[in-house]
Amino acid sequence: MTGEQRREYILNLVAAGNAVSVSELARHWRVSEMTIRRDLAALAEAGLIARTHGGAIGVRKSALEFKFQDREERCSAEKRAIAEFMARQVREGMTISLDTGTTTLAVARALGPVKGLTILTTSLAVAWTLAAQDNVEVVLSGGTMRRTTPDLSGPVAEENIRRFHVNLAVVGADAVSRAGAFTNETGVAGITRALMETADRVALVVDHTKFSAVAFVRYASLSDFDMIVTDEGCPPDVRAWLGKCRAEVVFVPVRKCR
Repeated sequence: MTGEQRREYILNLVAAGNAVSVSELARHWRVSEMTIRRDLAALAEAGLIARTHGGAIGVRKSALEFKFQDREERCSAEKRAIAEFMARQVREGMTISLDTGTTTLAVARALGPVKGLTILTTSLAVAWTLAAQDNVEVVLSGGTMRRTTPDLSGPVAEENIRRFHVNLAVVGADAVSRAGAFTNETGVAGITRALMETADRVALVVDHTKFSAVAFVRYASLSDFDMIVTDEGCPPDVRAWLGKCRAEVVFVPVRKCR
């Protein structure tokens, strides 16, 4: 593929509302990251894209898209550590469902070295991330595209999810308390429950800030999870009640960037 073709492809991606990553584009086309940076620099100089740390976005991104970008960057070291731990739990040939959210997106990025995976997801961001991996088959649920984040929801998505069976579901949450895991949108709650119902095992992945957050609707009790994975920043009082859960609870150490 020529440089002109790559740049046209990048423009199509950002025009569709996708944030693009230098590392993912380099893997997708099997070129150096420096080559991709030159492509992005040329597009940015022409005013066609806006550069971000490690990638680029469209110049007309909405406030909601910036909000998703901000969520992804928040607690990035913690999310990366959680993702790397989850990737070590995955074995070759497994079937996995990945929920929407920035922590599950980090898990998708960490799955690169694992061969022969089949991934079911409602997240367009997860699907795009995994599309660059030759060793992963991605199945999108279908459904209605949400206006607030890049993923699919609605009754069609829920019905389609229930047609599948997976070894492991990896789900996130907007808030977690003794009462269970919560999300801010009822549509997301239905999707996440469907993903959980069709899995042999369910892992909840959340950074420590979710234990002090509040969200609108509970989609699961803590007893519904087989594993709860968070980071070492989880406060002592939360650790105490998490320790009484049926689930295996893991506090992942975090390597801070210097």
